[in-house]
Amino acid sequence: MNVHELIGYFENAYKSGESEYQCLCPAHDDRQASLGLKEMPDGRILIHCFAGCGAVDVLGAVGLTLDAVNPKRIGDFKPVRKAFNPYSVLKTISNETLLVALAALELSRGKPLLENDKNRLMIAAERLREAYHLCH
Repeated sequence: MNVHELIGYFENAYKSGESEYQCLCPAHDDRQASLGLKEMPDGRILIHCFAGCGAVDVLGAVGLTLDAVNPKRIGDFKPVRKAFNPYSVLKTISNETLLVALAALELSRGKPLLENDKNRLMIAAERLREAYHLCH
């Protein structure tokens, strides 16, 4: 189903942009068009109620499911790798490296680490490994 077919299920629909429409939300007592519909280039249709209704509730109110607004995928697709912000990864590496250095300094002075500090050090090590795998 494309957005032009979908708008037939909603009241007071009007075009608000290229492949974008506003209409009354059927999931709540809507008096002005608070529901936005937008068709994406890949065929998905985004549904957003500015009053807070969920897409499942909006579609359910007109007798549809999420399958109606998601294109059928044909073929075997590789999972999409999660995008990450390189700056955030570098910042995490910097912070966690400082924590490891401070723990090493304390240990080199013969001071034992408290249990909470040991646990935090293990979290730092896990985050550093995760950062490596994100960039690898």
